[in-house]
Amino acid sequence: MLNACGCFDARILTIIESRRISWEDLASGSGAAMDRLGMKESARKEFLGLLSSGWYDREVESCESMGVRLIFSGDPGYPSMLADMIDPPLVLYESGSGLPSGERVAVVGTRRCTSYGSNCASDLASVLVDVGVAVVSGGARGIDAAAHRGCMSSGGRTVAVTGTGADISYPASHSALFREIREEGCLLTEFPLGTPPRPWNFPRRNRLIAGLCSRCVVVEAPEKSGAVLTARLALEAGREVWAVPGRITDGVCKGSNALISDGAMPLVDIRVFAALVSGRQGALFPTGGRREDTAGPVLTPEEAEVLRILADHGEMTVDNISAEGKMSAAVVLRGLGVLSAYGLVAPGGPGRWSKRTQGRG
Repeated sequence: MLNACGCFDARILTIIESRRISWEDLASGSGAAMDRLGMKESARKEFLGLLSSGWYDREVESCESMGVRLIFSGDPGYPSMLADMIDPPLVLYESGSGLPSGERVAVVGTRRCTSYGSNCASDLASVLVDVGVAVVSGGARGIDAAAHRGCMSSGGRTVAVTGTGADISYPASHSALFREIREEGCLLTEFPLGTPPRPWNFPRRNRLIAGLCSRCVVVEAPEKSGAVLTARLALEAGREVWAVPGRITDGVCKGSNALISDGAMPLVDIRVFAALVSGRQGALFPTGGRREDTAGPVLTPEEAEVLRILADHGEMTVDNISAEGKMSAAVVLRGLGVLSAYGLVAPGGPGRWSKRTQGRG
């Protein structure tokens, strides 16, 4: 229950808090306190050595000297959305101008993205800034970096959740990007100072990205990727998951396309998505764009046909809708994306869609 750096694992801190064990009793080596902690003898000796070494005091002093804030669970600045998680961190290391309040969206994807994917992530982040939404990502190369830069280029605040200690820039080539994020937004990690970029750190990092946001967007991702894992974690935390449809021949899009097949909502119109997230659905309607008879949105012929098909036939796959309406799958996906933003349709089982009885229009 001690990590590779010789520092507290988040699990042990959670146990101490949940079982209301006194730090004074632990520090004194109380046998009763140690028994309640449930440690093996070897771990107990290591834990007592760590307590007596003064590590905590040194960690606090180092953080203060670097401008890193320690935020403990229960503190006023601790993100309330993380309370929904099964394994929330007891302490966060935060540097920069602080976690943006209000709506936050995660934008994630592969490090080896296409130029299309990079531009899409940047444009999405920029438009989200326009409607007052902050962007969260992982600080990695590719889609993550494009999302961070797109956000900051439009004057927005972005959050990079890292898989290392707050004193380590990974990748090293992003040192300048991280400095800019500190000035314009926030760097966040749960790992103690000096923690190197070990492979097992990043799944834990990904769960924080998912937990901090109401929605997670995967732009481009292979089947086995951290971005797909982040989407799965977001689903487990009850967050909405969206994915940008990509070419079925591109391996870089197989994971993000599979998410759509499994029920993620296709993001086919950036401005419609941004309006939905921000609650400014009025921006979706053109002037005079509500029908007097239905008080609903004005739909294109294709969108109206997709909605009619679902109303007539019930839950259907994209292929079923495409065949019934004699439309391409791309046109159907675009229609579903717009209709889901209006609240008129919703994903059902894997790859299936149905009409909602009442839209949110």
